Amino acid sequence: MSRKMIAVICRHGETDLNAGNRFRGWLDVPLDSAGEEQAEAAASFLTLQYDIKRIISSPLLRAFTTAQLFSKMAELPVSQDRGLLPWHVGILSGLPKNEAMPALKLFVQNPHVSIPNGESLQDFETRACEFYTREFKEAESEGLTAMFAHTSNVTVLENLVSGCRGGEPESGETVKPGGICAVWFDGEKYEVEPVFGKPEAANYGS
Repeated sequence: MSRKMIAVICRHGETDLNAGNRFRGWLDVPLDSAGEEQAEAAASFLTLQYDIKRIISSPLLRAFTTAQLFSKMAELPVSQDRGLLPWHVGILSGLPKNEAMPALKLFVQNPHVSIPNGESLQDFETRACEFYTREFKEAESEGLTAMFAHTSNVTVLENLVSGCRGGEPESGETVKPGGICAVWFDGEKYEVEPVFGKPEAANYGS
């Protein structure tokens, strides 16, 4: 069976926290001016390249704003789903990555341990797995689905499709702000690959 594209996952545009190289987590920050331009470019690419049938977004403002720009072009409604919330990194949210990255990596290496005021990597993976299992099945019957989310949503998907739960992905790519990955299905397995924007290695904390 030939593979079929069933979904695209768009990473939200840049925010001040992205530009400042700080962890975002569940902090609800808006797009900055560069992020708005990235979101518009992603929306234009999606409109020109794909026949999207459904739009699902993380409830956080930076993802929902990115989704809305495409929604207006595609003339489709946006549904919000907490399954697309990023990894809740709790007390690490907002901290500079160059200072707090070693702490985050400890929680990646110990995926069952919850970050204070946040969640464990294991709990995040479980939440993400339930969402993707449900929505990919829906996309197979309802048509190509655009999902607007966060870096960790793409990274965790790389782990799930490779069958590697817990820890950093052994391989795979995500994309920089405003980038898009496609999800393919051949009847047995899923594949994720960048289709728009600059790719980067998939890892937690990128």
